[in-house]
Amino acid sequence: MSKSETVSQHARDVAECWIMGDVNKDKAAKLKVVADDMVLEIPFNESGRTEEGAFRRYSGKREVVEFIDAAFAAEKSVRLVSAEYVVSEDGRTVFVEARGEVEMISGKMYRNRYVLRFDVDGGKIKCLREFYNPITSAVAFGRQIAGQVTLDSL
Repeated sequence: MSKSETVSQHARDVAECWIMGDVNKDKAAKLKVVADDMVLEIPFNESGRTEEGAFRRYSGKREVVEFIDAAFAAEKSVRLVSAEYVVSEDGRTVFVEARGEVEMISGKMYRNRYVLRFDVDGGKIKCLREFYNPITSAVAFGRQIAGQVTLDSL
């Protein structure tokens, strides 16, 4: 394996560790790849707004841990249906297209399609941008859509 292939594989492993931490509800695995100054952004969310400051953003390890804890508290089980990884040659960026099925604590089923962008440095995630269908997510987590309406189902 060439140096470039090794670097790319290591970056893929970091992204996979984060994702499988959800599937296995393994907080320690996720924290193993979280940089102290990690930023997690969800630019397309139920607010319908995309300008800076209008979407969810978690900055620093403490806020990322709070995000993980909230997700784990709401989700009973997570199943990864599919995942395709694309890694930049320099191993600094990993894109993942995935489908997941989540059973919520409430018993509601949540199925979504995700595109994740991981920026990796030194074996840690510096930035993660998570893109998914925000309406499906809002229904599952009981969040208001555009700050106006809450739906029980689609």
